[in-house]
Amino acid sequence: MQVISFKDTILYKRGIWLSAAALVAAVAAPSVIDGRIFSEPIVQIVPICILIGFWIYFLQKARLFSIADEVVDCGDHLKVRRAGTEAVIRFSAIASAEVTTDFRIHRITVHLRERTKIGNRIDFWPRASLWGNIFAVQQLALSLAERARLAGASSQSPAGT
Repeated sequence: MQVISFKDTILYKRGIWLSAAALVAAVAAPSVIDGRIFSEPIVQIVPICILIGFWIYFLQKARLFSIADEVVDCGDHLKVRRAGTEAVIRFSAIASAEVTTDFRIHRITVHLRERTKIGNRIDFWPRASLWGNIFAVQQLALSLAERARLAGASSQSPAGT
């Protein structure tokens, strides 16, 4: 068993949320402290709403909510955990694997043949040691895809051959 995902994914995701909340609080604090937010609510609240809208757009665009917290390669299957939900994904259930890059961060996307309790695809960040090496990340994705192809072929072959 080997963890193939970034081990601090949960902390990274929480850090993004905390950064967003801290920025909104820093923008809102001066007007709350001097009371302008109550005397001129429209003028003070509109910039805060624009900032919140930016963060919502950014977090949706980055698909931060769909990143798996942990992916463990157990040899014949993957064990995936996201937001307290765990799933065991057999390699025969994997349709493909690819590398995508969003905001200069590489991500491996594993597309599944059938929908599971965590969805029909698994997105995860590779181990930190691979972040600067796109070739190694692509090799990991190709390895997952090849093992899925072999597992799919062996599960579809007749029992007598």
